[in-house]
Amino acid sequence: MRLIVRAVLAALLLGALVLGYLVFFPPKDPGAHPFNQDRNAVWLEHRWFEKDQKPEEMEAELQSLDRHGVRYLFPHLIPFDPAGRLPNRNPDQMRAFLAAARRVDPEMKVLPWVGGVRVGYKRTRTGSIDLGNIVQRQQIVAECRGLMDEGFDGIHVDVEPVNDGNVDFLALLRSLRTAIGGDHILSISAIRPGPIALSAAPNFFWTPAYYARVAAAADQVVVMTYDTGLPTAALYARYVSYATAAVAGELQGSRARVLVGIPTYEETGRMHRAGVETPENALLGVVSGLQGLKDTKSFEGVALYAGWTTDDAKWGIYERLWRGRVPPP
Repeated sequence: MRLIVRAVLAALLLGALVLGYLVFFPPKDPGAHPFNQDRNAVWLEHRWFEKDQKPEEMEAELQSLDRHGVRYLFPHLIPFDPAGRLPNRNPDQMRAFLAAARRVDPEMKVLPWVGGVRVGYKRTRTGSIDLGNIVQRQQIVAECRGLMDEGFDGIHVDVEPVNDGNVDFLALLRSLRTAIGGDHILSISAIRPGPIALSAAPNFFWTPAYYARVAAAADQVVVMTYDTGLPTAALYARYVSYATAAVAGELQGSRARVLVGIPTYEETGRMHRAGVETPENALLGVVSGLQGLKDTKSFEGVALYAGWTTDDAKWGIYERLWRGRVPPP
């Protein structure tokens, strides 16, 4: 009996040590790595499409992003209204921004960020996107087709939250895929991945099976690995490692390329803790997840959320951990 008690106590102690390690010791700084391809992304604020901007300010912003290895720009243009129409914007300014991006780097891709809050999700903001409304979906598709006619490289679709297995969202993506044409990029913001669906919280995770169905219609899947509610830096970094490996691994052989969202905002609340969900912890997690994969061909880069919350210090962390560069003093 004593031997059994000792074995149980030893197992409990070992389990506690392992749990403590996972909870409180994040992945270490891996140093140099081969994963950055300078095909990264950033979400940008609404002002670039809303009102006239000085040409020199646009040039400076775009040149800075180009120097940081950013290839994809998601300027804010949401939400769609209940009729499926986009809000008021400044077409001349949109064209000026696109022209400036072409001058800075012809390879830079500008994808207007469209979407909105899904109807039926209970929170303080009333949703405007009713995925089950075919008429609204048709108007959304027509609006996005119009953006392609303006010369944009594609669209970035962010409808939140979409519950795991939602077939109406898949129908919208398929319609968009057809409407924008094969020479344009269909990029989506994807809900954080999880191994199983949570019946009590169907909006919280997307399962591997649903990721595969979404990726079949999209060219680019941008994983939103934030607002997890995790309490420690180590747990968060390990979750990002899991999410990176799970999605990039699941989508091997898919047409879709994977980017992993990196939070740079500092608001602290129930789901986001500023000292936990940091750029450093997220980037360490991305590198750790990629190091565990035999094949990383599906992975394209990281996406910073957001441009307006990324200051010089955070760009410095990104440069050091992701691009392997020490920024000048």
